Amino acid sequence: MFDESIVFSKIECRQQINDDIVLYIGKVHVDYIYEYLIISDKDFYEPLSTRVDLKSFAEKLHRLSTTFVIVYKQETAGLIASYFYDQSSRKGFITLVHLKDKFRGKHLSDYLVEAVQTYAESINFEFVDLAVYRDNISAFNLYNKHDFKVLSEENGRGLMRGKSKQKK
Repeated sequence: MFDESIVFSKIECRQQINDDIVLYIGKVHVDYIYEYLIISDKDFYEPLSTRVDLKSFAEKLHRLSTTFVIVYKQETAGLIASYFYDQSSRKGFITLVHLKDKFRGKHLSDYLVEAVQTYAESINFEFVDLAVYRDNISAFNLYNKHDFKVLSEENGRGLMRGKSKQKK
């Protein structure tokens, strides 16, 4: 059972997609995101713990990110954490994308990516950037589907950029 008060310290938006799916945008509690990172660490293309200190990353996400959480039938299915603090560049940055394994194939990540692009537009940001492993085919295809283009590649990772979008 999903409990908003455990996940969020502040909710900016709650969007009912359909009877089964709810999308939240807000500021997550540091303890929640830390536990989420620990539980999902090995689900990532390359485990997060091999690249970052999970506790420090959780604290950074809590402080600086806007987090998009998708809930399917009252259970957290996944999330995207994005930074939107560089007003002068009008570029946001997706720093974390995760969908729990049992929810993959339901196109929930499409709702998340679209929500980030729409949110960017709503706060007057023009672009959203992200980095993805080039051989993470499913992630790469997801971003291509949402009109993200490769800006550069280095060490097997592509820097991609998508445009903000107006709400449909």
